Amino acid sequence: MIGRLRGLLIQKLPGLALVECGGVGYVCAISLGTYGMLPEAGAEVILQVETLLRENDLSLLGFATVVERDLYRMLVKVDGIGPKLALAALGALPLDELVRAIRIREVKTLTRIPGIGKKSAEKICFELSEKLGGPGGLEGLGSAPEPQDRWESDLRSALTNLGFREDAVLPVIAELKIQKPPLPEAIRLALKALQR
Repeated sequence: MIGRLRGLLIQKLPGLALVECGGVGYVCAISLGTYGMLPEAGAEVILQVETLLRENDLSLLGFATVVERDLYRMLVKVDGIGPKLALAALGALPLDELVRAIRIREVKTLTRIPGIGKKSAEKICFELSEKLGGPGGLEGLGSAPEPQDRWESDLRSALTNLGFREDAVLPVIAELKIQKPPLPEAIRLALKALQR
């Protein structure tokens, strides 16, 4: 599975980026939010990547930030929200506004996203509000758009790439952050805690 690309940005279009890494060109679908953050063609770029494997199709989705990728992962877990609609949501509103709307369950704001009606917006709010730090929820993406240190970012990425859900991973990371053991030890301890 491809998780990150670092290379030369060959082409950028709304919805698509072509990145050359080691002589191979990777086409990534991107949100309009990521498109706005990309440098001009010819510059070096880093994209967080989600690999989609379907019956006869292998697709890459590129994200300018870990936060955007993590929010995408949360959105596609909501019943009825597929990859295309999740990317549209990430591009229709600024990321902080989208997170805030979900956290405070502002359905009207979410219905401004093309393809998301009232029922889908309510479902998104219901399923993700607390995960993003809404009423009674965990401190999620909205309160910390990007982990402040590399240790936390790497640990979260390792655990979610192993298939653990974001809402299960965050409290374990918060617990380990008190002692902050070296990353390999932190991963081992987190796996032990998550498998209880």
